[in-house]
Amino acid sequence: MGRVFPTLRITLDEVWMTGGPWNTTVFARWRATEALRDGRSRYENRGLHVFTLKWGKVRTLGEYFDSQAADRALAVQAGTGLDEAAAEPIGS
Repeated sequence: MGRVFPTLRITLDEVWMTGGPWNTTVFARWRATEALRDGRSRYENRGLHVFTLKWGKVRTLGEYFDSQAADRALAVQAGTGLDEAAAEPIGS
């Protein structure tokens, strides 16, 4: 991520939490921006992370964002010769 988007700026807009320490749900709304390597384009995205915590440890994580905006930004970065931007996703 740091190589493909080295100046990515993530701004946390809001955080909501509910539940007790034995079962906490956290919603984190964010936005991200990056000046792309072609010198003309910008990556802009908004998203939401939803965490489930049990006694302070993350048990589940959901990430929701505009994947097409991310794909367009990766294509611009790859078009400037950054091979990592065109690499296959890392799977588990």
